[in-house]
Amino acid sequence: MLEVYVHPRCSESYHVYTILKAEGLLGRINFLNVEKAPFHALEKGVFGVPAFSIDGRVVLQGYFEDDEVKSLVAEGRIYVESLEEAYARLLKSIYHSFTVASAVYLAGDPSIILGSEAYLMSASGAYFVPEGGSFPKYVAERLGPSVFPELERDLLRNIAGNFARDLYWLFGEAPSRTMVEGLGEGFFSAWLFSRASIGRVFVPHSLAGQDVRERVSRAWSYVLGVVDKAGQRVVDEQRGIPAGWLG
Repeated sequence: MLEVYVHPRCSESYHVYTILKAEGLLGRINFLNVEKAPFHALEKGVFGVPAFSIDGRVVLQGYFEDDEVKSLVAEGRIYVESLEEAYARLLKSIYHSFTVASAVYLAGDPSIILGSEAYLMSASGAYFVPEGGSFPKYVAERLGPSVFPELERDLLRNIAGNFARDLYWLFGEAPSRTMVEGLGEGFFSAWLFSRASIGRVFVPHSLAGQDVRERVSRAWSYVLGVVDKAGQRVVDEQRGIPAGWLG
């Protein structure tokens, strides 16, 4: 049976639920609530939800299309034609997961993900490519600091959206530029450093040089420019998720 890692207040998790319900496929999957079992999810290499597991192995997370959800449940696979296509999917997945996007942004180097073969494979769809076993080596030869500029805008979009969502959860109202300016850049910096940290494994503020500080300042400027719209989107998103949908 296919297992889907989800979070009860994640709009993408709920979206997957609505797709499967509409297709009459709910009986063929098992939802795993990561809020109740976070360490199990981490052990399996889940860096963002929703994530899909077959026979105990996470095979898809990050970027995917609606039709691929249906295909994965109905056929046990999605269709990824080449290593090049898998690589393009991986780049999209990097900025679909806040855990990954925030760490990559502060590091300024997407190659920090190379150490997790499970993530490389599941975030790219490479498990479904005939020559997928060679994908980690393929990525290692291409992914490095030079790729960061093409990802930066999308990384910032992910960070801003998650900042707005966290403020909504903390204060119970739509965040605005006025609210954010009142909190100040120091608040935002502390939020970004702490939320991007992975325990004591990845602690970006412990060696935060000038380049890191400059990236944080760029993120702050970006947030100020978009937070009014992002805040309202977050309110609409969260109000559209019915309580108890996950059981």
